[in-house]
Amino acid sequence: MDRTLDAISKEFGIRFSEKRKWDRLRGTVSRTWKAAAGITRRPQSTSPPPLPQWRLPLELLEQVVDHLHNEIPTLRSCALVCHALVASARHHLFYRMLITAENFVNAVLLFVKNPHLTCHVCELYFEAGDGTAFGSLQALLEGKEPPKHLRVFALVIAPRLPNVVRLTFKDTSFDQHIVAMFASPFPRLHTLSLFDCWFRCNADLAALVKGHPLIHTMRCGRLCSRFGVSNHDFAEQPGAKVTLHSLKITESDSSSQLTLMPWLVTYVKPETFIYSLYRLSQVVELNRAIAGLATLRHLHVALPRWRKADTRGFIECPEMVAIVPLYPPRVVTLTLDAKLHSLLLVVYILAQLDLHAFSRLATVHIFAHIKAEDVEAVDMNGWAGMDKTLNGLLSLRRVNFVNVCQDTTHVEVGIAAILERLPVLN
Repeated sequence: MDRTLDAISKEFGIRFSEKRKWDRLRGTVSRTWKAAAGITRRPQSTSPPPLPQWRLPLELLEQVVDHLHNEIPTLRSCALVCHALVASARHHLFYRMLITAENFVNAVLLFVKNPHLTCHVCELYFEAGDGTAFGSLQALLEGKEPPKHLRVFALVIAPRLPNVVRLTFKDTSFDQHIVAMFASPFPRLHTLSLFDCWFRCNADLAALVKGHPLIHTMRCGRLCSRFGVSNHDFAEQPGAKVTLHSLKITESDSSSQLTLMPWLVTYVKPETFIYSLYRLSQVVELNRAIAGLATLRHLHVALPRWRKADTRGFIECPEMVAIVPLYPPRVVTLTLDAKLHSLLLVVYILAQLDLHAFSRLATVHIFAHIKAEDVEAVDMNGWAGMDKTLNGLLSLRRVNFVNVCQDTTHVEVGIAAILERLPVLN
């Protein structure tokens, strides 16, 4: 292993001999590496261990450890006090890994010196930089080498993690060479998340997705493409569309003119489409996206806290929040996630729902703060329009209200207030 580390150090200029600091890295690979050293390096005893007076069945012990899957300190303690719990605790300790620039050296040490632990990693989060993805991509296009951390991750860490099923890239730059580095790793990958990433052209994203044929779920946010549909030097064709089970898009307040989102929704064919709606101007973008999704069956709209200016806008003109999917209608499930602050918007969206475009709608899920004060804050015209819409959806079979607040003492009063304003639910 020392030779491997020496080779990595010489090739990429990373030092492994310096003392590492372990404090204030909770939930990252650094503290997990510290636990691994305690788990895997036990002192050798010459005398046989004393026979236990009693022993619980192994199946029961494994159920106890599975119940503690989110309690990292408790899992470490279990692995240190009982040898029978090491295997089960290790599975949960290394199931989810977070790799950033701060703990990158520790990550390389962990995966190189402890190859028996790599098979447990199923969820991997990699953050390449600190907001410099565009600068890194520009350097790549000028003939410079990829960032050091990205090269080590692609050539050293990724090939050692064959069981990763969920992978997240953040602040990463991609060109055709970087995409080629990730062609063979992650043979079981089925969920890919990309946030604040820059691509040379759209075809590089297409190649990254097609290189992992098991991918059925994509989560994207603020993706940008330097040359758009094609580069004048590399005019690859993206080819056939990719069929996905689920596509989630979070654009937030990104104002970049090089966004990949319009192309992405035309390139993939998802059955479930999840979109985070942050401001009133995005309603047009949402309608443009779902109008071209012929395979769409389940529409999920997340509604974070809105600005007051946008709220006043759709109250004065409710037609601005009308959602219009592709015709003929195919959507059978509509989910509106109002978080804690957007019940008003949910009511107006449902009040403006096109009955013809949603004629096959069978289920409506509403995640909201079910509290009497919030229900009363929505004017009666909005509730009347929502009641009329729900009454006109002939295929509708179920409307589920789900409370997103931890305090459930006000739920009964809130439900009574909703039923009073929506007679159709009775």
